[in-house]
Amino acid sequence: MATKKTTTTKKAIKTSAVIQYQGAEYSEADCIKKATAAFKKAYKNVELETLNIYIKPEEHKVYYVANTDRVGSVDL
Repeated sequence: MATKKTTTTKKAIKTSAVIQYQGAEYSEADCIKKATAAFKKAYKNVELETLNIYIKPEEHKVYYVANTDRVGSVDL
């Protein structure tokens, strides 16, 4: 008698993050978009492979490290 294998696929969880600071809101998605645009402007001929962002609402800045060796910042 053959046994039938069943596979289950898990759905990806949709997430979002919002930082609230002194009456203002900053979404993670917007910060990533701004950091990506700043990277592309600063490093025109470099392909973006990885992006880590650091949100500093008290400074009104998003700092980023791209491809482990390219750094920059953009205003919130």
